[in-house]
Amino acid sequence: MPVVVKLLRMLRRIDRHIVRVPSVEGAVRYYRDVLGMQLVRQEARVAVFRLRDGDASELVIHADPDQPEDAIYYLVDDVRDIYKRRAELKLTFVSPPGQSSKGFRAVVKDPFGHVLMLLDRTTETADDNGVEDALATSGALFAGVESKSPVRKDLLIHLYEEIGRTADDLPYTPHFESLYLPYIKDSPDPKPTRAEVWRHLLTIRKSGNLPKLGEARSRPPEVSPEDRLRLRELLGDDIGKRDRLPYTPRFDQVADEFNKSLPRPLAPHLIWRLIATLAK
Repeated sequence: MPVVVKLLRMLRRIDRHIVRVPSVEGAVRYYRDVLGMQLVRQEARVAVFRLRDGDASELVIHADPDQPEDAIYYLVDDVRDIYKRRAELKLTFVSPPGQSSKGFRAVVKDPFGHVLMLLDRTTETADDNGVEDALATSGALFAGVESKSPVRKDLLIHLYEEIGRTADDLPYTPHFESLYLPYIKDSPDPKPTRAEVWRHLLTIRKSGNLPKLGEARSRPPEVSPEDRLRLRELLGDDIGKRDRLPYTPRFDQVADEFNKSLPRPLAPHLIWRLIATLAK
């Protein structure tokens, strides 16, 4: 039997579809009141729905910028069994199966590079009636969807000191690449993205462990008051979350739109430095 047929028989149904929204409260009103979905659970930054016809598949909406914008989990009979037969099925596991509240889950890649999120219900009991992993913190709902590598604090601090540039000096510069490439060199696949390494730096800075290197050497560009106002308007609510912007599609969107209004486009680093001054 071809491997593809075997795998298709393992994928029993879509267990959940995860979608990021700007506002959970507004999205709840839409999906519940307009589309008629059944609200199963709602928290500050996450809500879970099911279709009213009894379909067990869930729609999970969230407003966490550090979680996936869109992801689909497939229910299978036994994640650990698939892991044992990964060579036969030509599947690459991002990591070994991990425990969830009702079974096991894992993230795998097929031979073509597509990512599949798998979970099972192998430890579920007859008394279980809650939403999968709908715990007090919404992050558990997304465990395994986005592989997050641990912060390698000592290495990152060493590289940061060696480069000698403040954090604000780094985004979209060769200095960041000089830090990024050695930092991810020995990391297992999938290696951390630039956005992830940037967040690692912020985590260390927030804990007070990032060395003080003085003032930023680079300076924001001189632009007109009208251009500064336009950039502020483009940022919207994101102006208060400027540290999260580098190396994200949202930053690219703002930079592209802002450059359209300028006689000469600015490099991404200069736009970042300008954003940094607006947010202070």
